[in-house]
Amino acid sequence: MIILLPPSEGKEPGGKRAWGPASGRFGRALAGAREPVIAALPLTAPTALKVRGAIAAHAKLVNVSLVGSPVLPASARYSGVVYQGLDFASLVPAQQDVAQDSIVIVSGLLGLAGLGDPLPDYRAPMDASLEGLGKLAAYWKPRISPLLQKAAKRDVVIDLLTQVHRSAVEPAEQNWFTVDLVHSDVTGGHAAKFAKGQLARWLLDHDIAELRRWKFQGWTARVR
Repeated sequence: MIILLPPSEGKEPGGKRAWGPASGRFGRALAGAREPVIAALPLTAPTALKVRGAIAAHAKLVNVSLVGSPVLPASARYSGVVYQGLDFASLVPAQQDVAQDSIVIVSGLLGLAGLGDPLPDYRAPMDASLEGLGKLAAYWKPRISPLLQKAAKRDVVIDLLTQVHRSAVEPAEQNWFTVDLVHSDVTGGHAAKFAKGQLARWLLDHDIAELRRWKFQGWTARVR
């Protein structure tokens, strides 16, 4: 099973060792495609990256020195609400192994990344338009879709992406399940993101056939 998740805008700082574009699970396949993004990010205005003030200053600082910067595994780097719901650190070792094998992140900087991949601190929203490169979603779509479509020939793919990140992916014709979370009283927001992390966590121990019976605090999964 492959579980597609969006990245997190919130990121933990710090780390050790050095990052390069060939790092991680998809590094060999996507290193060449990552390099133009790495080059374009420092040239892109903070407003295009959807940040202002102190966050903009931090984004500029980390984006200008991506290659060679300290890394944390994606499971520790991403600190947003989806990843709070997943709560990787509280999983037992066997579940952590499954999560690292199963969860694939669709990223504006990396294209694709595994949950155990070493990641730098960075700012690259998938809906940003980069200087000289254009919209990241449009840039990545022809580069990452073939990899995911090939994976779908071997494994079931469960798409838990946001609409922005879905725009960067062309689904496979078979073994591809697009999942939206629904609630009778709540629309989107913090609660939906946390529930998405909880669903990803639940999927580590359950088969796709059981997905329609998942429930969490009034949230259910609608499968397409």
